[in-house]
Amino acid sequence: MNDSEIYKAAEIGITYKVKPSPDSVFKITAPQHTFRLMRRVEEMNENIQYKEMFYSLLLNQAAEVIAIHKIGEGSTNSTITDIKFILQGAIMANATNIIICHNHPSGRTTPSEADRKLTTRIKKAAEIFDIRLLDSVIISDTNYFSFLENCMLD
Repeated sequence: MNDSEIYKAAEIGITYKVKPSPDSVFKITAPQHTFRLMRRVEEMNENIQYKEMFYSLLLNQAAEVIAIHKIGEGSTNSTITDIKFILQGAIMANATNIIICHNHPSGRTTPSEADRKLTTRIKKAAEIFDIRLLDSVIISDTNYFSFLENCMLD
């Protein structure tokens, strides 16, 4: 093996694009804002009663949405959610806060034990990178459940 072969490896590139104009920035200051924003996401809206979709909302310090990051989609009662992928997006977007959001196709927004455990794991992992999990929101076509509003983000 010669020296030129030793250094062949995948290269990662990071680009930063300027955010939209100030008049188009969406600020989240309450869980119902998350619900309203996610109901505007076309793919979520199309699948809300069909299959689970999981997203993270990436926010700056002023709670303005930097990006909506699709994490995964699944079946009628579950989706694969990779915490590394959530944090990768947040770090690359230079987000200081995140909100995680997924739907329950059944229409029932009560969190499952798996929802509770995942939220706790995401919160702990994000803290390592000084990223704050502001909320975990479960939505249906007409309603939502907020971990923040229900004091479940301890």
